[in-house]
Amino acid sequence: MAFKINKKGDLIYLTIPRFSDTGIVKHCFTTRQGGVSKGIYAFLNTSPFKDEPLEVTNRNLDIICSAIGVDYKKLIMSKQVHGDNVLVVDEQFLKKKTSDETSVAGYDALVTNLPSIPLITFFADCVPIFLLDPVNKVIGLVHSGWRGTALHIVEKTVEKMKKLYNTNTKDLLAAIGPSIERDCFEVGEDTVEIFKKSFSYYDRIIYKNNSGNYTIDLWAANRIMLIESGVSTENITESQMCTKCNKDLFFSHRRDKGKNGSMSAIMELDY
Repeated sequence: MAFKINKKGDLIYLTIPRFSDTGIVKHCFTTRQGGVSKGIYAFLNTSPFKDEPLEVTNRNLDIICSAIGVDYKKLIMSKQVHGDNVLVVDEQFLKKKTSDETSVAGYDALVTNLPSIPLITFFADCVPIFLLDPVNKVIGLVHSGWRGTALHIVEKTVEKMKKLYNTNTKDLLAAIGPSIERDCFEVGEDTVEIFKKSFSYYDRIIYKNNSGNYTIDLWAANRIMLIESGVSTENITESQMCTKCNKDLFFSHRRDKGKNGSMSAIMELDY
């Protein structure tokens, strides 16, 4: 089952039917449509880490969060670093942060079992992964670019959920969102070598195109890691939507040479 496209006026966002059917989460993956940003950020840039007035970004966050019933002022986010650190959003974390502090730095995955605490991660070609344990009521969001993929961040996030919340991977729902597809992701030999060292099954991830250039299938890499972690194939939803190809819907770092806004994955436990 694919992601569902939702439209409210000019606003377009995606949801995951398998997640919606559980009745315990509010969630979405944003597109670039429906916001108030201008120029290279038009129209729905959702990252406050871009060179855009914060009031504009916050207006965009308010627009999308209102559409799915989330309070944008409560969003928990991290300034992502393409690493493999997982932030556990628990009562201890919430006590440490100040009343107006929702952002930390250095984490590319977030997990929580607390209701009414919305998590957000940012994307513009990197792979967004949604995780939901409907039995123990735990959620996770993963930002898995090529570096994070090579560092196996999604596996580390699943392990964190198993260790902290007793997640059984047979129950775990996962979704791989819009990101750059294999044919659009040409890489150099240095990146290929990193992947060869990181994955014993690199032959299922690394390809050569008709021009003789290497490409990497980040969707396949993360799908295989989820399966290797114990997630059932039937519990993995894939959008199969390429951010670089779909200019009307998505920002793309590679297509726009870094002059772009960001989409977001947003999820909150609601029970």
